[in-house]
Amino acid sequence: MTRRLALALLVALHAAPAGAQEAGGTLVLTGNHPRDVYAAAGQIDFPGEAEADVVAAARAMTVTGLIRGDLVVLAYRLLIAGRVLDDVRAAARVVRLEGEVGDGLLAAAEVVRLTSASRVGGMAWIAARRVELAGRVGGDVRAAAARVRIAGTLEGDVVLAARDIEMLPGARIAGNLTYWSSQEARIAPGAQVAGRVERRQPEFLDRAGRVLTILGIVTRVVFVLNLFVAGVILFFLFPRLTISAAATVGHRPWASLGMGLAVLVLTPLTAMSLMLTVIGIPLALTLVWLYFAALLLGFLTAAFYLAEVVLRVLRRATRPPRGARIAALAAVLVVLASVRFVPIAGPLVLALLLIAGVGAWTLRLSRGYAGIPEEEGARP
Repeated sequence: MTRRLALALLVALHAAPAGAQEAGGTLVLTGNHPRDVYAAAGQIDFPGEAEADVVAAARAMTVTGLIRGDLVVLAYRLLIAGRVLDDVRAAARVVRLEGEVGDGLLAAAEVVRLTSASRVGGMAWIAARRVELAGRVGGDVRAAAARVRIAGTLEGDVVLAARDIEMLPGARIAGNLTYWSSQEARIAPGAQVAGRVERRQPEFLDRAGRVLTILGIVTRVVFVLNLFVAGVILFFLFPRLTISAAATVGHRPWASLGMGLAVLVLTPLTAMSLMLTVIGIPLALTLVWLYFAALLLGFLTAAFYLAEVVLRVLRRATRPPRGARIAALAAVLVVLASVRFVPIAGPLVLALLLIAGVGAWTLRLSRGYAGIPEEEGARP
């Protein structure tokens, strides 16, 4: 959602700059751009020159030209094979640097890779899952990752927080190396560290991990309690509608899945289209609010359906009392909170239930609006 909103805002702020060429879904920025450049497209290629800053949002961006100012990018994949004379600030899934950055590099990604041909004139601050530093960095390096590989030349001090740290033969750190890790850094015989090497025990990380684990458990418990309270309120305010929508999941499962998928896919697309116009922004924000409300109602509807199934299996009753339905709802929510930890199957089951619940609620509202009778067995 954040990436789509950024795309919409960039399109609204600035049209394609002069020298831009559309080729399929690709925006090619050629020629010289004397002012700041703002661009958004599925793919952006920049072989031209920019005298000022470049701000872009794209699924993929490739820079082979010259940018004399800053480069700010939000993308899925970023490749810099040209020159950026000032700073680079990037958020992407993959950031690959083959060219030159004149000043600092600030990157947040899953993978950040500086090849042997890359050059960074200033500092490099990186947060990623995997970091590979094979080029030259003129300033200090700060990196937090699961895995860090150093094969280039780092002219400043290096501070790392990672589980797996390795310096390959030929790697060189001109300053100090300080790192937090549960494992000893692997420094190959051919690697050099001119300053001191200091490993700091990550006790605070262990404590922080325990605290975060406790907070995570508390958060999940509170979340389940909030869902339960919301379900109880929904049931007491709209008992007939809630049970009828839950029955729709069982009576019309395929229609519920189809309708739910349509609602979950088309609503964000519609909101994004409306965001492109000033008049449509209030309606788009309303759709966003209704979208999140639909997610809550859909999940609760699926939970009520499962609660009804449990009650019919245990009690063999078609109209269980309210107290039994509430108790069954609580049990189902606890089970669903545990199901999410089952690899692959757990998230898939929860996603299908959510989709079916949204679809069933939508179908029930449309049937009620059209005056169609409730599903059989939908009695509070």
